[in-house]
Amino acid sequence: MNEELLSEGLTLMMLGMGFVFLFLLFLVFMTQLMSKIVARLEKNQRVTESPVSTSIPTDTNTTPTHDELIAVLTAAVHHHRAIQLKQNARG
Repeated sequence: MNEELLSEGLTLMMLGMGFVFLFLLFLVFMTQLMSKIVARLEKNQRVTESPVSTSIPTDTNTTPTHDELIAVLTAAVHHHRAIQLKQNARG
């Protein structure tokens, strides 16, 4: 009786492990396939987009003032704190 029960338990365990292994293998292949599809779609999108101008302004008076620097830094800190607050609320 014990031998039969142990044998059935081992058979069930092996079947379960086999199904989990097959599912994980399937998951890996599907993830790789989706990655390739997204990369191809992204590549196609890059080709159809118009080029963005990356020229540097030629105005020689582009040095920011002290007030502008303070405003930019304040906005950056506020933005960073807002992102941190959202992430902490989710996690």
